[in-house]
Amino acid sequence: MDGTNLGIITLIPALGFLVFALITKKCILSIMLSGILGYIFYYKAAFFMPMMDALLSASCDADNNYIVIICLLFGCFVQLLRQSKGAVAIGDLARKYIKSEKQVLLMTWLCGVIIFIDDYLSILVTANCVLTLSDEYKTPREMLCYIINTTSAPVCLIIPISAWVVFFSGIFEQQPEAAVVGGSAMSIYYHIMPYFFYPFICVIFVLLVILGIVPKMGGIKKAYQRVAETGQLWPPSSNMQNQSDELGEVMGAITDNAKEEKEITPHLWAFIVPMAVVIIVTVWLGDILYGVSCGIFSCFLLFVPTRMMSLGKFCDACYKGLEDMLFIAVVLVTSLFYRESINLIGLPDYLIDVAGPYMSAAWLPAIAFILIGIVCFATGNIWSIPAVCTPIILPLAASSGASIPLTLGAIISAACFGAQACFYSDVTLLSASACRINNVDYAVAQLPYIGIVTGISFVGYIIFGFAMS
Repeated sequence: MDGTNLGIITLIPALGFLVFALITKKCILSIMLSGILGYIFYYKAAFFMPMMDALLSASCDADNNYIVIICLLFGCFVQLLRQSKGAVAIGDLARKYIKSEKQVLLMTWLCGVIIFIDDYLSILVTANCVLTLSDEYKTPREMLCYIINTTSAPVCLIIPISAWVVFFSGIFEQQPEAAVVGGSAMSIYYHIMPYFFYPFICVIFVLLVILGIVPKMGGIKKAYQRVAETGQLWPPSSNMQNQSDELGEVMGAITDNAKEEKEITPHLWAFIVPMAVVIIVTVWLGDILYGVSCGIFSCFLLFVPTRMMSLGKFCDACYKGLEDMLFIAVVLVTSLFYRESINLIGLPDYLIDVAGPYMSAAWLPAIAFILIGIVCFATGNIWSIPAVCTPIILPLAASSGASIPLTLGAIISAACFGAQACFYSDVTLLSASACRINNVDYAVAQLPYIGIVTGISFVGYIIFGFAMS
């Protein structure tokens, strides 16, 4: 189907997505409704059959389904690591050498870096490892939550073996403009990694805060003052979260078979061996699909014969992992449907015609970072917003002469900013729950640090935009 420029009408699906997302808070529904609008505008009353054909085509796309399968397998692998409690053994080992609060915070940062396979796994394991210890050394919960959250999604983006990597590489591969960067999804991702300014700065900046090079400020500073004056580790509004001795069930944090999970003794090898298998096989064969598949098989060989898990529990963990990743898989399919819809009505061509003459190649990556980041922050849709915006931004970047790798890096950074800064994003809610603190209390406390990192990243995209245009 060849796109036809329908003029200003082409903006309605894109604006409709933002309206639907803000009102309903349902990103998949918003993507579908926006895509349907495109087919209605193009085909009028005869839109239904072409729309269904397009949806079927998106569901059967081989390249897209390759990414979907990897995402689903990642869900299984991560859930197996969670329930084996192998990563907890890393924290137990490190705790033997902790002698001060700064060491607790450094351990928290290190756990976040080591557990790079999944942001949820990083948050839950790190919190379980250090929460009690950090309380012993009178660390405010706001500070602990800031470190845990900042080393979850950013690290998963920086170390290219995670569901985040698979998702974004799949989205970028769908765009013909990205072909100049690499010949495959993972090749594109590897080539744009140097331009992930926000994730890299986040991980380094939080380390500077821990070491005292960056002073405590804003809500974090007030939290330390509160602890010094009252001994209260959390703000009064977070009292409810601290009435129980166990972490609550949040987004799959604790499986349904909680008692059986608690009986598992943490073993270091239960985490290190499967992780090593994934990394070695991926590097050896050059395909993350083989790596994660072998990782799951290694979990079976390690957990079932040793009775760490029964066969039934192993299968249940895999089913739970598939369920966890189903949302991402659906976003991938619906975003491809949406891309075809906006191409059909000529949205990229319209934006190029209208904005192209006024859009500077040097400024476009920085503008993309700020605009997409603000929308992700406002809606909490850190998966769907980049998926929807990429097919709009990249053609504009190509037509204006902006650096494609730099623009893709800006999109990744914007998503990372939204994940960390949004008061109700999944990783913010999970981090706050794992640290037993109100998510608003935490989000407000970290704002000065978020603002500094965002400002530095924005300036970086401006400088590189001018240098690479």
